[in-house]
Amino acid sequence: MASYSVDLTRVNSPGTVRLELKGSILIIHKNNWVSRYSLYVPVEAIDVEEGKKRNYRKLWEGIIGLMLSFLLCLPLSLWFIYKPLFVVYDFIWILPLMALFLFSLIVGIRGIFQFLKLNPMVDIILQYRGRPMKFSLWVKPEVKMAVKNLVARIYELKKILDLEGYIPLKVCPLWFHSNPYRKALIIGLAVSFVLFCLISLCLVFQWTGMYRYRIEWLYLVLPFPPLLSVASEFLRRTFSWRLPKGFKKARRDFEKENYSSAILELQQLIEEQPDLVFVRFFLIQLLTEQGEFDMALKQCEEFYFHEPSLATQLKTTIWWMRCIWERMEKPILDSQNNSGSVKE
Repeated sequence: MASYSVDLTRVNSPGTVRLELKGSILIIHKNNWVSRYSLYVPVEAIDVEEGKKRNYRKLWEGIIGLMLSFLLCLPLSLWFIYKPLFVVYDFIWILPLMALFLFSLIVGIRGIFQFLKLNPMVDIILQYRGRPMKFSLWVKPEVKMAVKNLVARIYELKKILDLEGYIPLKVCPLWFHSNPYRKALIIGLAVSFVLFCLISLCLVFQWTGMYRYRIEWLYLVLPFPPLLSVASEFLRRTFSWRLPKGFKKARRDFEKENYSSAILELQQLIEEQPDLVFVRFFLIQLLTEQGEFDMALKQCEEFYFHEPSLATQLKTTIWWMRCIWERMEKPILDSQNNSGSVKE
């Protein structure tokens, strides 16, 4: 199936978005460092608005940079004031602190100046579950023409669908794909940053003579929170006695995007232990994402005896996803152009 795509960054939110137009369906792939998911949106449910906006992420970047530089300035100022009292090996921590101070100061000033500038952006607005959902995306000069062509194609498809009386479809999301180790690493780094600030504050009190104990060695504990956080996540996922061995293997294949192997592993596990509800749900998810709708519906029939309300909801989602895939495989605009029936 032919597709048209463009990669963009989100406004005031982490991560990137890839807009991919297949047939008359716009797929919004949302990605960040710890997770990703896709949203399948029929073009008739889309509105596009263009404008300009300030980048508030740059504002926060500037504020954090200036605050961190101020925090680092405190021990450095004490060193300059009481320099005769320090010894030579104090340069081991003075020089890294000075480098961090200059770096955070430059980042802070740069962030403030970038915030003051207005940047072009585009809003993708759609109706999802009765409420408006908006994706605000920056339009950089190198992708400006690609975005313009994509928007023009969307509106042209909307006109064709309206003239031919297509039945409007619902917006269909797919499940989240997360990276638990990266999430654990971010949590550990956040703890290390808080400890770094507290230790630096205690050093200021030490240098002012409030107590005599030397605590510089406490900086050595900063690598441990990220390591412990990642290690605990590994132990929890690898040695959990509650999860069958086959499910762990299927989950690893799923995270490596080896979906066919994961499906085979889950099917074999279901045959051995048919009462594992979470395994069957995972299998339904994989089959739906791979377009195996008949097999997914068959698994829903078995799932209905355990979770009837959830099984009904899954059947509805699978039915809508089948309609979405049919629209993706049908190049409406190309066929109209070839037949010469599109009016300017």
